[in-house]
Amino acid sequence: AVVSTQSTGSSGINAEYGLFIETMSVRTLNAVAPPLDFSFKNLATLTDSLEEEPRKGTKLKEGYTEIVTAVRYNNNSLSELSDLSPTMSALVFQPSAISWLDFSFNELVTLDKVILEFTNLTTLYLHGNHICNLAEVKKLSGLPHLRTLTLHGNPIENQDGYRHFVLSTLPTLKQLDFSSVTKQNKSDAESWKKLCSKKMKIGKKKKAEQ
Repeated sequence: AVVSTQSTGSSGINAEYGLFIETMSVRTLNAVAPPLDFSFKNLATLTDSLEEEPRKGTKLKEGYTEIVTAVRYNNNSLSELSDLSPTMSALVFQPSAISWLDFSFNELVTLDKVILEFTNLTTLYLHGNHICNLAEVKKLSGLPHLRTLTLHGNPIENQDGYRHFVLSTLPTLKQLDFSSVTKQNKSDAESWKKLCSKKMKIGKKKKAEQ
């Protein structure tokens, strides 16, 4: 899945080849591209990966572009994702085709909304981080194709109603924490959401009456 793109242009990308790639579907790209793997690289920032060689695949260099739809950054020391977009633009030819990101076992406390730029994202691994606020999950509601999410191993996992909250906030999920989401799970999550909403209204009413 490393394709030569030798070109006479300064960009290093052949125009005809570029047009061909842009017409390929995400499903097709997934079938031909191995993950770009920067796991266990002791990275402090995503930008640091620009100086590293990925664990699998051919070294990225001028004259070659790797068709990538999955990127692994697991088991590093990342504390933020603000530089995700420019890093992906520098590493891969078609960032918009990325459908799988692995940030598990890092030091993330919050989620940057830059993730929402990757609208074809279907799988996101965030387990083993330091996310402690359930409100962070709401940021992912802008990903229309998200189907698989992991959050276990974060402090939020221990909060009451954790699974119900995630499933009611992200109703498109088919798998959460490597466990399939059933119709009953979705129904229970919606019932839980309605109950919480009712309790909040009652609480506000009582506060207003005081």
